[in-house]
Amino acid sequence: MKLNERSVAHYATCNSPPDKTGFLYKKGERNTAYHRRWFVLKGNMLFYFDEKESREPIGVIVLEGCTVELCESESEEFAFAIKFECTKAKVYKMSAESQAAMESWVKALSRASFDYMRLVVKELERQLEEVQEEARSLQAKNKLKKQSLRTAAPSIQNASGMGSEEEGLFFLGSSTRENGVTWNKPTSMANGISKGCAWEEDNYGKGDGLRPPPVPPRRKTNGGLLESPVSPDTECFSKLHDWYGKEVAELRIEWLQSQKTSALNA
Repeated sequence: MKLNERSVAHYATCNSPPDKTGFLYKKGERNTAYHRRWFVLKGNMLFYFDEKESREPIGVIVLEGCTVELCESESEEFAFAIKFECTKAKVYKMSAESQAAMESWVKALSRASFDYMRLVVKELERQLEEVQEEARSLQAKNKLKKQSLRTAAPSIQNASGMGSEEEGLFFLGSSTRENGVTWNKPTSMANGISKGCAWEEDNYGKGDGLRPPPVPPRRKTNGGLLESPVSPDTECFSKLHDWYGKEVAELRIEWLQSQKTSALNA
């Protein structure tokens, strides 16, 4: 791989945010001692500088196709190696200042290659497809449920013979009706007698064998016919009570007179 030195140097020091930075000890090729260097990771390229303030890198490692392995040597504490598949490829050995720093660098370098990023993208695409498939399945179920409810609603309405509004009126009205007559609640109570009560006859119940309460027959008295309790002038229960009271009183008078007549004749 051929790299343009000026382009690489510019990329190493430009304002693009790095993926990771920090000090590591790099083992030299000729001088096998470890030298402290400042490392900058950008994408799949690992740059290293003599000092943190250096303006140009002294080297770069392209991490494509590499593996990062821990060194098992006891003399090399917190050390790891960057290896490539090619047998003649160079092996880079480095050491961190602590166990946590070593683990962080190994993790970052292992994920820096484009091959790893390609696998991550494929996995994310697979997860996205699964989520979209679940969303489509849920949407289809909700659509079928709505259609079934719309189909079932007319059949329920036809079976009951009335709509939802009519059903509400029916149940509200049924609680205050008896034999087709509506009973209005009393407006006041005085001495146990309800005031403002009236019977209102309507067409409810016709055709189903139900009829309103029968009208009491008119009775003949000495004074002639009494007023009918359901005449237009009878407006409340008190008048109905008074009417029957008068009838009872007149019948009592007739009975007393008949008793007196019987006693005189005897």
